[in-house]
Amino acid sequence: MSTSVFPPEPATGEPQAGRPISFKSVALPAEHGSWSLVSEPILLGLLVAPSWAGVALVVAAFALFLLNRPLKILWADSRRGRRYQRTRMAGRFVLIYSGLVIAGATVALILGGWRPFVPFAVAMPLLLIFMYYDQRPGRHWQAELLAPVAFASVVASVALAGGFTWIVSAALWGFMIGRAVPAVLFVRARLRLDKGKPVSPWGVVVVHMLAVGGVALLVMPSWLPTTAAIAALFLLSRAIWGLSAYRWRSSVKALGFMETGIGIFAVVLVAFGFWIR
Repeated sequence: MSTSVFPPEPATGEPQAGRPISFKSVALPAEHGSWSLVSEPILLGLLVAPSWAGVALVVAAFALFLLNRPLKILWADSRRGRRYQRTRMAGRFVLIYSGLVIAGATVALILGGWRPFVPFAVAMPLLLIFMYYDQRPGRHWQAELLAPVAFASVVASVALAGGFTWIVSAALWGFMIGRAVPAVLFVRARLRLDKGKPVSPWGVVVVHMLAVGGVALLVMPSWLPTTAAIAALFLLSRAIWGLSAYRWRSSVKALGFMETGIGIFAVVLVAFGFWIR
């Protein structure tokens, strides 16, 4: 996930005066990769353990994901002591998204009880660390790695809401961590290669291999289906091919679409394993 923030604004006046403020620039995250890493645990949870409580949790979690962008703008402008048109728009979206978080969480609590909220509570320290680094200018590996790990807890929460056991729900979270962390490192390495910067592909490949080993340990006691190990091996193969093809070049958007497709395929493969059990 990119952690870029708005560039410094002029000392006086509204940024980009005379130009209308884009709805997308305030209400929606600009980072392409974040959409994939957020949607995959949501999709996996709903595919393997659909429930109305799970749907309510997904609404709350997705609204929380959307909340970060306008909240960051509101916080940045407030620190400068400035109030622009985008500040007012950001404030409105903070209220809207916060309302959706509260409403979704309330419905989920009524329908599913307290159990589905435990993974969120466990992931909260990681989310707070992410928010700390995400408010700072520039890109920080702490934010890029911790955010997908924290948000991967959604799959565990949805699984608990759908009646899965604690151990299987935690195993699903483990799979999504094994997908998200290597994916972030792969994309960072691939972008460095595309820019002609030095990179160590073996470090990324080793992390993917550790993910395969971790998923295999979750498959052996039947906490996850065999297709989860196949998906992890597929992701490892993607990393080996993607980092060895030095002559291959792609745009950031193309790389994002490719990773999204690969992630959805891996998630559906895991879900298929649960369906045929």
